[in-house]
Amino acid sequence: MKHIIPIIFGIWLSSISFSAETKPFPPEGLRLWLMADAGITTEDNSKEGGSKTDVARWIDQSREKIVLTPAYKSLLSRPSLVKKVSEIRGNPALQFSGKGGSNFEVTDALIGRFNKSFDLNRGTAFLVTSMPFISTISPMTLSATADSKTGRGGLGIRRGGKSDSWFCVHYGGPGNGKKIQSHESKLDSKFHILTVTFDKHKSELEMIVDGKNTGTKLRDKSTLPLEPIRFVQVGGHGILDPPGDPGAEWFFNGKIAEILVFDRILGNDPKTGSFAVVGNYLQRKYGISGNFAKPISK
Repeated sequence: MKHIIPIIFGIWLSSISFSAETKPFPPEGLRLWLMADAGITTEDNSKEGGSKTDVARWIDQSREKIVLTPAYKSLLSRPSLVKKVSEIRGNPALQFSGKGGSNFEVTDALIGRFNKSFDLNRGTAFLVTSMPFISTISPMTLSATADSKTGRGGLGIRRGGKSDSWFCVHYGGPGNGKKIQSHESKLDSKFHILTVTFDKHKSELEMIVDGKNTGTKLRDKSTLPLEPIRFVQVGGHGILDPPGDPGAEWFFNGKIAEILVFDRILGNDPKTGSFAVVGNYLQRKYGISGNFAKPISK
């Protein structure tokens, strides 16, 4: 039996507007907006070894309206919807159970294809997530292709080789070549608002946790332009590789509540401008402590 979480988008959008001296939630450049409390279709696969709330579809709430569906046919390991998560004020989240590392068990990821490819050489991405201490897991990748062999050309957020850290990589060529990549930064297993801002043309990338810049330095630098983005992968990376292939080892373990991706840099000040507006909305919605303040106009 399928269940759809309804949302009256216009009414809800007005509820996250701010006071007269600030701008409302900025839609300009918003390429992806996934929320666990909107656009999800679940199905009961408990008799086939899955769960009662397996995720069959996740619809993007931006103007793009991308539809994400399970990448594999198996019903045994799909992500499930947790309807109330106490750590984030009872809001829902998607649960993934990947094992990580080179010797992994596949947990189904969700994949979507954009209707029209787009430039992501500059951008800002927000991710509300919790990740247990498991190394080499990937909550989200935006890419030119959805396999690891023919060039990724996009953005990836990962747990690092160290299970208590995370990093971001921004590709610009075939395989692992021509990228900007941060060093690994410490991160506990609680829910956080993870944010990355990047400019491939300048080889710049910042990693931000709950509105506080981590000061993480780059490990690799490149100004090579990216290939246009065509795919979004949530809960895995390289998921068009055959399961078990080393290129598909980044299956996610943890919970994801919300994702927003903009094809522009919103800034990095947690107290002013669009960056503060989005961060403050996420911080208030999920009850996450952080540096985002109710923004004021400059």
